[in-house]
Amino acid sequence: MIDNKLFRAIILVSSALFFIFAIYYFLTDKNNTFDSLSASIESILIVTFSIFYLFDQMNKPQVIFIYQEPNFWFVVGFIIYLSGTLFLFIQASNLTLEVRDNFWKINYFCNIIKNILFAIAFSTKKSKNLQQTFGNPFENDILENPYKT
Repeated sequence: MIDNKLFRAIILVSSALFFIFAIYYFLTDKNNTFDSLSASIESILIVTFSIFYLFDQMNKPQVIFIYQEPNFWFVVGFIIYLSGTLFLFIQASNLTLEVRDNFWKINYFCNIIKNILFAIAFSTKKSKNLQQTFGNPFENDILENPYKT
């Protein structure tokens, strides 16, 4: 979860605007091919949201190593897949079917990398936060013997 209120507001407003745009574009577009514009805007928004999330996580002192969290691997997977296929999505409507099929190998490669990172995320155990790891070392002694000085 993102704690920064500005980041949350930006994400909520831009998500609402994109949702309205996507619905409008879907209802007005009579062409039933790949929607290059919506996919490109969606990729840019998700990469931006992912960067906001990672920036927010780096500013939290709760996790010693961010790569020990499964969320990190999911977010990096999204960033790699969407940034790797962004220009493919942008140009998809302008390419011929033959050229598009050749370029679609980029999508397959980025998808494989994303799936590997997701597998790493699923195999990563959620780490304890700093408060649990570096808690008060005398806490258990006080609970066991409250009169101990």
